[in-house]
Amino acid sequence: MQNSRKSEYQTKQKAQVLAYLEAHAERHVTAAELLHALTAQGTPVGAATVYRQLERLEAQGLVRRYTLDDRGSACWQYGGAEAKAGTCHSHFHLKCTCCGTLIHLDCGHLAGITEHVKQDHGFTIDPARTTFYGLCNACAETRKDAE
Repeated sequence: MQNSRKSEYQTKQKAQVLAYLEAHAERHVTAAELLHALTAQGTPVGAATVYRQLERLEAQGLVRRYTLDDRGSACWQYGGAEAKAGTCHSHFHLKCTCCGTLIHLDCGHLAGITEHVKQDHGFTIDPARTTFYGLCNACAETRKDAE
């Protein structure tokens, strides 16, 4: 009986993690943000449980993981119907070094750069793992105003 409770509990937690990610599908969510949000909603879970559920959802193709830096920091985003169908496309990302925002960058100009690098340098870029670092407009304006 205890095993079935454990299984039910893990399924419930997985559903809660997935529901939060679906409700915030427009955002990239860190495990710490997810942990805090679930606790604030009255669903306290441990960090290990959150990571385990995120890994399971990623393995099922329901969420995508984005590595943010060389230390392995990551965030996740619900993939919606594209993820469920296995058709979520890869694209470059922009990461604000001030506020941490991660932006999907679908830009035709980068396809030209990708092709150039492949043709002239014999190297294939993985757009899903390529991130440009800088300042988002909001942070750039805040810094400009502070000067």
